[in-house]
Amino acid sequence: MSDELAPSADVVASVSIDALPIPDDEWTRAALERGMPLAVARRLPHLPESPGVYLWKDAEGGVLYVGKAKRLRSRVRSYWAQDHDASPKTRGLLRKVQDLDTIVVPSEAHSLILEATLIKEYRPRFNIALRDDKSYPYIKVTVQEPFPRVIVTRRLQEDGARYFGPYTDVGAMRRALNVVKRIFTVRSCHYALPREAPERPCLDYFIKRCKAPCVGYQGTDDYRAMIDEVLWFLEGRTGDVVRHVRDRMMEASERLDFERAGELRDALRHLEKMEEPTVVLEVEGGGP
Repeated sequence: MSDELAPSADVVASVSIDALPIPDDEWTRAALERGMPLAVARRLPHLPESPGVYLWKDAEGGVLYVGKAKRLRSRVRSYWAQDHDASPKTRGLLRKVQDLDTIVVPSEAHSLILEATLIKEYRPRFNIALRDDKSYPYIKVTVQEPFPRVIVTRRLQEDGARYFGPYTDVGAMRRALNVVKRIFTVRSCHYALPREAPERPCLDYFIKRCKAPCVGYQGTDDYRAMIDEVLWFLEGRTGDVVRHVRDRMMEASERLDFERAGELRDALRHLEKMEEPTVVLEVEGGGP
C-alpha cells in the first residue's frame, strides 16, 4: 500500500486493528517469517516517520519494553529487519511481543523524557538501564518542609515533594539551579528546621545567599513566598518571576539598598535573556 493510499494516523486510531490489511510485499513476508505479529504488521505502514515512543506488549497487554525513536516507523521496522543473533535480550523480547502502542511527540527531546517517565510507570522487565530512574536527574523542591530546599535527585519518592524532570540535558538542569541560587535565597543546609537549628548563621547569610531562617532572621511566610517564585520558574513561568524580581528591585532601591537592587538588576537581565526553559515533566512523586 502506498503512503498516498494509506489511512492517516487519525483514521487508524478510529478503525479496529483487525480490520486493517496486512501489506503484501517482500519485506513484510520476510518479517512475518521471522515472527513479527500480525497486529504489528497491520500497524507498521501507518506509523509516522516522526519522533515518538513505542511500547512493546505481550499477549495480555502487559508492557514488555518502552523505547524512544527519532523516526517511529523506521525504528519499529528495524526490530524485524534482522534475526538479532547477537542480542539474546532482543531475541527474548521479540519472542514475547504480540502488540504495539505508539505515542507521537513534538521532538526527540520529548521522546527521551516520555520514555523515562513511562519506564518509571510500567517498570518493563526488558528495560534495564532506566528502570530504577538512575539515568536522568530531577530537581526536587521539598515543599513538605516548613522551610523547603531545592536539591537534585535521581529517585522519585512518595514524600510530598515537588519533582521537576527528568532532565535529559544535565547542563540545562545546572543552568536552572544556577538561576535559582543567583536570584532566590534558598537555604542550602540540611537542618530539619525549625526542630533542628544551628546556634548562628552560616557563611551563606553573610554573603547574602540566605536570609538565615535557621536562627529566625526570616519568617515562614516570607520564605514560602520566595519558594512560590522558585516553583514558578521551574514550571516555566519566567514572565511571572521577572515581574516579581523587578518589583523587589524597585523596593530595594526605595529602601536605598542599592547593593541588593544591583544584584536583582543583574538577575533580571539574566532572566530576560534566558531561552525558553527546557521541557520537563512535573511529577508529584513516585514509588519508593
